[in-house]
Amino acid sequence: MTAEKRFTLILSATPDVLKRIDRILSGEPSEGTTDPGDRRLLSIQQAAQVLNVSRTTVWRLLKAGRLPFIELRPGSRRVPSAAITELVQKGRCA
Repeated sequence: MTAEKRFTLILSATPDVLKRIDRILSGEPSEGTTDPGDRRLLSIQQAAQVLNVSRTTVWRLLKAGRLPFIELRPGSRRVPSAAITELVQKGRCA
């Protein structure tokens, strides 16, 4: 999109669209967006290091359903960093 086209769209935008643009420019989170810094997938070993527990404990948490995982391929599981953050904030790790 060219700068001229962008300016034209901004000048003809509705008040609701202008409010959304203001929120974006001020750095406020938009509706339906996630924190891009919390989108990493960690290996079992990395998750254990972050939680300061053993790999066996992480496997127990996975098996019990207390820690979600993503299976990339059979036998290759990754734990979303957001899930670890949530687990720690709730204080129910071990």
